[in-house]
Amino acid sequence: MAQFPTDFETYCEIMEELNAPIQGDELDEVTLCRLYESKLVYLENLRVKCFQDMNSKSATKLFSAPDYRRILVAIGQTELHLHDLVVQAVERRL
Repeated sequence: MAQFPTDFETYCEIMEELNAPIQGDELDEVTLCRLYESKLVYLENLRVKCFQDMNSKSATKLFSAPDYRRILVAIGQTELHLHDLVVQAVERRL
């Protein structure tokens, strides 16, 4: 459980940027795609930690239901950004 404060503090620092697309104008499509996949892995891990914290019997819960919803929205937005990137890559190759 000692890992939650670090995860929560990091989450608090970046929560406003979770929905934003990755700035990768100078990156190739493969690298940008991998970055989005890495972001999705991070968000999924964060979602699990948030869920576990909210449902723990500990009196010191750090995450809340709004945090969980924000993470779910960020996952959805990141999936959309990744989808758009793949569609653009396919269209450029046609």
